[in-house]
Amino acid sequence: MPALAGAATEFFRWKFSHPHESEDPSAVWGAAWRAGARAAVRDTAHLSDMTPLLRELLCLVEDGRVEDVLRATDRRPRPADEEEDA
Repeated sequence: MPALAGAATEFFRWKFSHPHESEDPSAVWGAAWRAGARAAVRDTAHLSDMTPLLRELLCLVEDGRVEDVLRATDRRPRPADEEEDA
């Protein structure tokens, strides 16, 4: 939903600064389309910042170290069937 909120915010910002154009349906549609596209590009840019972190996580998962780290840091009581295996 954040992408939709960003597009809506951008549209209403445009509508406020262009009061006469907001009466024309084609101008409104075009502005909404452009605002949505800009918001999508901006959100995609934020996702690309996560790429190195996701790559590192993938390496950890492939190595099997993630499960070991999570089990070591998990403070919840172990289920009875896991205690018997350990």
